[in-house]
Formats: sequence, C-alpha cells, structure tokens
Amino acid sequence: MKRQKPPKKDPFASEPHKTELLRRTRELSALLAVAATATQSLDAKKILNDTLDKSLEILGFKVGYIRTLDPDAGGLKVRAARGLSSPEFLANVVPLDSRPSIAKAVFETREPYISSNIQKERRFRHGFMRKEGLVSAAFVPVPSKNRVMGLMMVGSTKFHKFSTRQIGLLQAFGAQLGVALENVELYDQVNNDRAYIENLVENAGDAIISTDIEHRILSWNRGAEVVFGYKKEEAVGKGLAILLPPRRVSELEEISDKIRLIGVIRNLETQRKRKDGIVIDAALAVSLIRDGTGNVTGFLHLAKDITEKKRYEQRLKELDKMKSDFVSNVSHELRTPLTAIKASVDNMLDGITGLLNEKQDRYLARIKSNTDRLARLINDLLDLSRIEAGRIDLKPSHLPLLQLAKEVAEILRTVAGQKLISLEVAADDGATAWADRDKVTQVLINLVDNAVKFTPHHGTVTIAVRKNGDQWAQVSVADTGPGMSGDQIGKIFDKFYRIDQSGKQKTKGTGLGLAISKALVEMHGGKIWAESKVGKGSTFFFTLPARRPFRLQAPSK
Repeated sequence: MKRQKPPKKDPFASEPHKTELLRRTRELSALLAVAATATQSLDAKKILNDTLDKSLEILGFKVGYIRTLDPDAGGLKVRAARGLSSPEFLANVVPLDSRPSIAKAVFETREPYISSNIQKERRFRHGFMRKEGLVSAAFVPVPSKNRVMGLMMVGSTKFHKFSTRQIGLLQAFGAQLGVALENVELYDQVNNDRAYIENLVENAGDAIISTDIEHRILSWNRGAEVVFGYKKEEAVGKGLAILLPPRRVSELEEISDKIRLIGVIRNLETQRKRKDGIVIDAALAVSLIRDGTGNVTGFLHLAKDITEKKRYEQRLKELDKMKSDFVSNVSHELRTPLTAIKASVDNMLDGITGLLNEKQDRYLARIKSNTDRLARLINDLLDLSRIEAGRIDLKPSHLPLLQLAKEVAEILRTVAGQKLISLEVAADDGATAWADRDKVTQVLINLVDNAVKFTPHHGTVTIAVRKNGDQWAQVSVADTGPGMSGDQIGKIFDKFYRIDQSGKQKTKGTGLGLAISKALVEMHGGKIWAESKVGKGSTFFFTLPARRPFRLQAPSK
C-alpha cells in the first residue's frame, strides 16, 4: 500500500513566523529610510539625528549617541545623543592620542564592542555610563569608503544580551551613515573651493584703457597699474603694443579689423605682457569709441588678469570630477543592497516564500514602493554626476513636438488620474525641434510630473508647443497649482531646492529634477524658465532649436 505524504506546512501559519516576517519587514523599511536620507540630504545634523532615531526605534532602545571625528577639537566629538543628560559627557571630546578607551578602540580597529553588563567591567568603573545608569551597550564604527568617520552607541538601562542580528543591523546603519557623512564632506569641500574661486574672480581689479585710432594709450586706470605694473605716467602716450608678447605683435590690427565689422569683442582670452616681462593670461573686452557725430576715434579696452582663474579652473575641474566620481560610486554602492532588497520583496510578494496575509502584503507593498522611489533618486544623482562631468552626449534628430507631448501625457495620465487631474495637450502650429528625443522626453516628464504633484485634486495640467520665431520651438507646461513667489522662482532650478509648503505634507523628491532639466535644455542651446503668481498656478517654458544649428543665441524670455 502506497504511503501518502503528509501535507506541507504553511511557513507563515504560526504566530512566530508572522512575528519574524513583520520584524524583517520593519528592519528593511528602516534601512531604506536611512539610505533615502543619505541620498537626499546634505544636512549633516539631520542625517545624524535621523540615523540615530531610526536605529534606536528599530532596535527598541532609548539611549544612544554618535561621535564623529573633529580635527579642530583633536578627537571624537558627540554630534547626536538621546537619553543622556550629563553635560560633561555631551561636551567631552575623546582624544585619539591619549590613554586607551572603548571609543578609541572601536574607531581604530573598525570592530564593534559589545557589553551586556558594563556594571561588572573595570574599564567602565569611572565612566559616565555607570553614572547614567546604563547596564548594556553596543558600540559600532561609522566607516566610509577609505576611513572611519566616527562611532555609534546604543544602550539600555536593563540587562540585554545583544543578538548577532542586532549587531549586524547596527553595523548596517553605521555603514549608511558613513557614506552619507562623506558625501556631505565632499560637497562642502567642493562648494568652499568654488566660493573661494568666485570671490577671487569677482574682486580682481580690472584694467580700463582707452586708446586713439592708432592704438596710443589715452587713459590708464588704477586697475591697469595693478594688472600690468606700469604707472599711469609711464603708460599714457605709449603704444598699446608695449603689452603684447612677441608672438602676438599682429593681434592689435586683427582686433581692430574685427571690431569694425561686429562692433564689440567680449571675453576674448589671450595673453599680455607685464612691465616686468611676465606674460599673463587675460580676458579682454574691446569696443569702439565714437565722437558726437558717430566717427570712430579710438578703442576702449577692458582687461582682467585671469591667470589665477585659469589655474583654479583646472583645479575646479578636478574637484568636479572627484565629486561626480564620488556620487557615481555612492549611487552604485547603494544599488547593490537595493537590488537585493527589491528581489527579496518581489519574491515574497510573488508568494515564493509562502502565503501572505493582508497586513504582510500591505507592508511589503510599501517597501516595494519606497524601493522604486529610492531607485529613481539614485538615477537622478547618476544623471547629475554624468552631466556635471560632461559624460552625456546628445543624439539630435528632427523631433515632432506635438507627438512627443501626447506620448508623455499618456505616460503620466494614470498618475494624474489618481488626483482626478485633467491632463491636456494643446493644439500646435506644426513645431518641430532639432533635439535628442530621449533627453527632451526626460525634461518634459520632469515638468509634467512636477505639475501633477503640485496641482490639487480636480485641477488641470496643460502641455503646449509652438514656434518661437524661425529658429526656435517652445514647449510649455501650465498647472493650476498654488503658484510660486518671486523668491521661489529664482531658486527653483537650483540643485536640491524644494519649495516649502507650510502646513502641507512635504513633496517627495531630491530637488534634482529641475536642475537636470535645465542642464539638458542648455546642452541643446535653449533656455528654461518659469512664470508664476501665488494662488494662480505656474507655467514652465523651455526652448529648443527648430533646425540643425550652426551658431545660435538662445532667445530671451
């Protein structure tokens, strides 16, 4: 007689299995939340506090702190703390060149330190932790790619034996925090260097020189004295050729001939010779001087010494490449665990790991939604790093804009429909553009998606295309949302800027969509701008060349 196999057990039928699934779901959600903060925020204080709060919440503790390395203070300084009241501890800096300590050991070895009962450990005998009534504590490093940024501690006033799973989760939080802090540090370095360079350029003294038609110097200001080294009495009456390096002796006649044709030369980068014989890089602007009857009587020369600017431009390119490489590396590093999380969640939703009840299915669907959102954020960061590094190539072709507008409308119609928003495409005049289809689609999706986000239920979003003269085509996206103030319009295309809607739920996103759109439009030679009034909705416009351009100047708004 053939024996029957016993029925398979449902792995989720018992309460312990359900509890374990919910616990794992909460842990995955917490890791996603910390990873999202790491990619979205450049505010170190927010990143530190959010990470500590999420770590304590998911592990079930109320006491914890984060120390980071402060070179100015000469050691590890408390940057975020919960459940600790001792002013001495909060102000204390752990030096790295003195006697051994737990914090120093964790920082230097990159290994966690676990104590289930610090009351019995001699090394805690005189420490603040006993005074605070802590019984159990776990310390983990906060590592970045090549170094340790600090350490994190969580503790309990009751005896607690830390599991391997808890330590692993705490280390994962520390690793995400390290990536985020290094990201902030690199952005600060780049921005500080950029601010220094811009300040150097803006405050440089400009030379203002006028000459007659024969290039004899008529006036010579203080800026010219500083830039070229000649005093006013030494220069006036001399020929401007005293500033020309030997290999540029014919440049004055070439400039004068060109000015007579086009009227003015702006930002001509060339070289000039100082009184001491040193050749400098200079940016020139040269225009005609006319008398009251319109006759040309001479030339006006404005010169800026850009030797330092040239040197720092090279350094800035190197810093931009470092930043782009870092953002790219961080994004790729985030993709690896994100892919694993997404695959696990998909498997669970597909029933591969067993049957799910309604609550479990809802939790997993939320994780999947946030995973997809985080993937989009990472893609935005990658797009921005490629643009800033000049790694995006356009593949333009003749592009019918009405057809493209209809395709984008269909893509986002479902999203608009969830808010009962009418998504319309206005009739056009046959406008076409010479542009990269994929890049223009990305710009238009960004603008329409933003319009839908900010438009209330039962509102309207309208896409319109038209010709803008013979050489340009114009696309606009209008909404019936709350509108923007003049100050907001001035910042809307800045990276990471998001409009603060007081009293309303914060709109999701990194604040990169419009910055990316602006860069892509300008790569085509066009312009992008916004017009809006508070309470009257907003309209975003961008222009594209209507045909293959040779040398076009984008139209003003």
